[in-house]
Amino acid sequence: MDFAIFVKNASLNAIETAIGTSPVCRIRTGAKPTAPEDADSGTVLATMTLPSDWMGDAASAAKALIGTWQDSAADADGIAGHFRIYQSDGTT
Repeated sequence: MDFAIFVKNASLNAIETAIGTSPVCRIRTGAKPTAPEDADSGTVLATMTLPSDWMGDAASAAKALIGTWQDSAADADGIAGHFRIYQSDGTT
């Protein structure tokens, strides 16, 4: 089933709304977990608190990153395998 662009845009915007402002992004080594509810895997390489408004509004079924996404000091050395974005509490 293919959805209309406006449905895709609404779905993408809902993700940012559900996660909220100033989320935390963690980049980790290793294979990504199979499902979002699975435990974290690998070693944390970088932890970033993202800008309050961290993504632009969806257009053409895509979202753009906005603001500064950077970690001023790496947590560990390694090769990035996957990332997760958490609510501002860093755990949800």
